[in-house]
Amino acid sequence: METVKSICPFCGVGCGVELYVESSTIIRLSPVKEHVVSRGHLCGKGTLAYEPIFAWDRLTYPLKKVKGEHIRISWEIAIKEIASKLKEIIQQYGSDAIAFYGGCQNTLEEDYLMQKLARAMGTNNIDSCARVCHDPSATALKEMVGIGASSVSVEMIPRMKVVVITGESITESHPVLSQYLTEAKKNGTKLIVIDPRVTGTAKFSDLHLRLRPGTDIALFNAVGNYLIENSLIDEKFIKERVIGFEEYAKGVSKYTLEYAEKVTGVRKENIKKFAELIAQKGVIFSWGLGLTQSSGVNGVRAYINLALLTGNIGKNGGLLVFRGQTNVQGSGDLLKPDKFPNGTMDEENAKKLAEIWNFLPPTKPGLSVTEALLRDNNIRAIIFMGFNPLISLPNREKVERKLKSLDLLVVIDAFMTETASLAHYVLPAAVWAEKEGSVTNLDRLAKWRFKAIDPPGEAKPDYEILKKLAEELGYNFSSDPKEIFEEMKKVVPLYSNLTLDEIMDYSSSSRYPNHEIYLYDEKFYTETNKAKLILVEQPEVKNGIILITVRNVTRYNTDVITGRIPGYGKYESLIYVSQEDALELKIRDNEEVLVTSECGKMNFRVMISKDVQKGTAIMYMHDPKVNYIICDELDEITKTPKYKYTEIKIMKLN
Repeated sequence: METVKSICPFCGVGCGVELYVESSTIIRLSPVKEHVVSRGHLCGKGTLAYEPIFAWDRLTYPLKKVKGEHIRISWEIAIKEIASKLKEIIQQYGSDAIAFYGGCQNTLEEDYLMQKLARAMGTNNIDSCARVCHDPSATALKEMVGIGASSVSVEMIPRMKVVVITGESITESHPVLSQYLTEAKKNGTKLIVIDPRVTGTAKFSDLHLRLRPGTDIALFNAVGNYLIENSLIDEKFIKERVIGFEEYAKGVSKYTLEYAEKVTGVRKENIKKFAELIAQKGVIFSWGLGLTQSSGVNGVRAYINLALLTGNIGKNGGLLVFRGQTNVQGSGDLLKPDKFPNGTMDEENAKKLAEIWNFLPPTKPGLSVTEALLRDNNIRAIIFMGFNPLISLPNREKVERKLKSLDLLVVIDAFMTETASLAHYVLPAAVWAEKEGSVTNLDRLAKWRFKAIDPPGEAKPDYEILKKLAEELGYNFSSDPKEIFEEMKKVVPLYSNLTLDEIMDYSSSSRYPNHEIYLYDEKFYTETNKAKLILVEQPEVKNGIILITVRNVTRYNTDVITGRIPGYGKYESLIYVSQEDALELKIRDNEEVLVTSECGKMNFRVMISKDVQKGTAIMYMHDPKVNYIICDELDEITKTPKYKYTEIKIMKLN
């Protein structure tokens, strides 16, 4: 029996797996013990990750929609017709009328090739699903400390005196990382959880701050003010390595503990305790979607300020982002509508790219995927690669109208997703175990996936599909992942120090930019080599019941993959409410209710939970009905949806 190493296709931990192959079939898989992060562990989803590969409804040949039905066509015809239609649309409407948007399970090489093709065609309408999750994290980190990624590894968690987790439940979202928290607790580490909900992680925390949704900034500013007023800041670190302190200190002076208690609902004694715990050295400030999808960039800025005030950067601690998909960090690094993969979108960088690409890319910023599907624009053609936005984006009815209005919709995927069902052309893609290439996990670790089996029927790896389309359009691109990786290194400074040997060795700490397990111990990667404190203000808080979307440990994103694991069954639409709200609304457990928001309404079965705070409601993000209710309110800076901050009404049906 042959064994092949690969990376689990689910969350951002990027666990190492070993696939057991017999007669061109994966019989089972097991964890890779030497993997530097997962260390021989897998979660329940990971152990069954190979099952959907053999689902009965895999796409195995190209499809074209004719009179409302998808019919089989050849690859040659599909590629010729797609290329021809793209040329027609560009000729009639200009290059800005086409867009390329990728998922975050695709490899670095596939992401790189996709953005290169888009720019060859004259558009910067390029983005990934990183937009809908942690683009606020990347943006705030980039401007404040230099690199839009975690500054520390999860490997450092057990060494810390304090670990703060904001808007993230590791036990549900990244179960394999629970080993680090367990080890840390044994070492005496204090765990602080900031979350409106009583999560699995919160249940074994030392301090749980159950703030009201959307009040993160008030909390963090009050903590910053308390640290300054009580001389708990690292004055030497701030003086030598940080700019913007005077403006910040003046601005947060009005954020008293009393004010924060009133706004957040967290007792001031607990806010004070939080501040005093993080004033020591050895603190990691970590966060998930609960922060980025409610308070956006400004929420992340306010949080990073606390690490800078206390000097918890470098070997003393740092900033850790809990990314949600295997290559979401890498996709976010490469696929930006307003940045080139080699830096800022300007003429100088365009000319540098032209030396390698043999064409000059455009310098006009493009549209993010949320702007393309949720705002008025001129886009007439979209190619999606491993992305199911009809289910994953908010305000589903608006997304559906936009997709149906396109002159050309192409979906590259392994399954007939809800988005693919609307497409003019559906191209069958290989899945993770049927191709090779690299992915970057949540703490900057890049690892190589090795091919275990061939894809079924006529399905092809995305890099081969992109090469075919590029050739038809007149461009000569490589479809060899190793060649693409080497070209990517020449273009992307962050990845320039990595080697194939390192990323193929699962025991190697192959992290960008220089293999460091932690960043910024001596300098920040900013223009001044100093970090920047940024003052942000708490916006007005919404009233009513706030709907928050969360993860379920057994499901994954739009449920395309986990929904095809035998025994998992279909997803049931539920809404969880507090005991207090249930009494006030006179609704009972298991009763069907009508949930309405400004953008939609839908029936759900209600579950009453003591883990849900009054004034909030919980739904799982995997539920295909949830985005009929979630509105398309976007973060002003990154255009990331506020999935965790929708005001709703709940009504009895009888």
